[in-house]
Formats: sequence, structure tokens, C-alpha cells
Amino acid sequence: MKKVINFLFFAICLNCVITFSSCSNTKENMTPVKIGINEWTGYDPLILADKIDLFKKNNVQVDIVRFKTTEEEMQALKDEEIHGAGFTLDEVFSLVASGFKGKVVLIVDYSMGGDMIIGQKDIKSIADLQGKTIAYEGSVVGEFLLNRALQTNYIRESSVKLSNINADKWLSAFKEKNVDALVCFNPIANVLLNEQEGNLLFSSADIPFEIIDVLIFSESFYQNNKADIKNLVKAWFDVLTYINTNTIKAAEIISSVKNISPEEYTQGQKGLIAPNLKANKSNFDSKSDENIYKHSQVIVNYMLSKGLLVNVINSADLFQSEIIFEIDKEKEKQELNK
Repeated sequence: MKKVINFLFFAICLNCVITFSSCSNTKENMTPVKIGINEWTGYDPLILADKIDLFKKNNVQVDIVRFKTTEEEMQALKDEEIHGAGFTLDEVFSLVASGFKGKVVLIVDYSMGGDMIIGQKDIKSIADLQGKTIAYEGSVVGEFLLNRALQTNYIRESSVKLSNINADKWLSAFKEKNVDALVCFNPIANVLLNEQEGNLLFSSADIPFEIIDVLIFSESFYQNNKADIKNLVKAWFDVLTYINTNTIKAAEIISSVKNISPEEYTQGQKGLIAPNLKANKSNFDSKSDENIYKHSQVIVNYMLSKGLLVNVINSADLFQSEIIFEIDKEKEKQELNK
């Protein structure tokens, strides 16, 4: 009898060990959430969250996949090489128009000066661009910013020459004077201004709340992985708090990854506003005066006028408030329990 009892005890212990080991391995080996980003400084907090283990702290594994061009990033999302990505609203609408089914879960930032039109040394104003060559990456946001700049200064688009140049070729094109002006963003924009004697002609600060960056996931991944997405978004808000309270350290970490100086990173941050949880909740509230449904309509109307969209985007289906509102409820409960 004693041998039987010992055997049973050993079997139970062994089963517990195997079960625990299996659970641990499942956790350690679970498929990470793959997020695509380009060089836009507004997505840098994701790099920082990865480096200081805020994803791990929030119980989610994340792989940050960096792309040199937006086109590569968009194709990777379509091909399911990544699960989600950071894009401007126009890029999101282009994805949806192409048949991609996705859900926007977070307002990453509003560009308030981060997107710029920079002219060569002898170009002093938008008016000086008539008959000149202006380059931008083939995205709607670049064309949109340029169109708004020309419109504001009563200049016809037909009076300028447009050139499509990928972001990784911006610096060389400007240095070699192949273009008279460039529609661009940081960190390249600051290099042009500080090292190449460029002149700031126009920026997104002149059209506030019209250029918006968001985080989108494929619809299938969103439906099947809401817990991981929620934890990822929680890590996002944690990293925003870290940046606000550890500005110098954050700049050092991010700049080392992006191979720029901490000063360049800090300067680039001045051109954007990253909404916190409270602001995101307001953005996703259709009753709010500053809701994303209203702000996005400016881009939709522009794309419709240019023939870039055939139908109006169903923003109520595209923008999903569920994740943000759940996080907000959890935070309220935590505050009450303190």
C-alpha cells in the first residue's frame, strides 16, 4: 500500500510539473503581435516600450517591424506578414478602399508641425515655388499637405512640377538639389533645416487636426486577439507617461536605435501631440466635439474630390472604441480601489 501511495504521489507531482512547464512554454512561445512602423517620429514610443520592457510588463509579446517606406509597410499588412501598423488616416482609407478589412484602435498622434514643406536656401515662401519642382513620397498625406499649402497661398497645382521620391532618398535629393522643395517629416526635416540651410515654407501646424496617425489591425486579428491588443495599447499609454517623466532618458534610448542625436529626437517631438487615454476616449466618443469621426471627414472629402476614393468610408465600423473604453473602465476601477 505504501508503494502505491508513493507512486500516486509521484505521478501527481510529475503531472503538475508537466502542466506547469507546458503553461510556461505556451506563454514564452506564444506568437508575438507584429506591429509595422515607418520612420515617422510619432511611432517612436513603440520602440521605447519594447526597449524598456513595457510590453512584457503588460503581459503581451510584441515585435516591432521597421519599414523604410510606407508602401512596403502597407503591403506587409495586406500580406499578413504583420498584424497591425501605424499609418496616417489617408493611408488607412487607401487600405480600406483596396479591400483590406481593418479596425483602428488608437489615435497615435496629431501632426502639429511634424509634416513640413522645406525649400532650398533660395526658396523663401510657397509663392516662390511656382514653376519649381516639389518632391514627396507617393502618399496622400504628402499631396494633401502640399495641396493645402498651395490652396492657402492661391497657387494652382498645375503651376508646380511634382516628383515622387521615397523617404529613404529625400536627403540625397535635397543635397544634390534635384528638387526645389520637399514635403517631408522628421528626422530628415530637421537635418534639412539645420544642416542644409533649408527654409520652412509650410507645415501641419498651419492646418491643425488635419493630419492624424493611428494604429490599425486586420479585422481577423482584432476579433481573435482583443486581450493582446488591449495590453499593447495599455503599454502605449505607459510609455507616454514614461516619456513625460523621463524625457532625457527616453530621448537617449530612441535616438540610439534610430541613429540620430537625442537633440534631433527631442526637436522632432515638438511637431506632434500624442493623445493620452483621456484624450483618446474623447476622440472615440461620437458625442465629443473633437471626435475622430468628424476630423477624419476632412481627409475623406479630399480623397473623394481627387478620385482616390469611390465611396464614403464607414467610419463607425472602422474606428473601434471598445479597447480604449475597456482600458478607461479598468483605470477608473483601480482609482476607486486605492
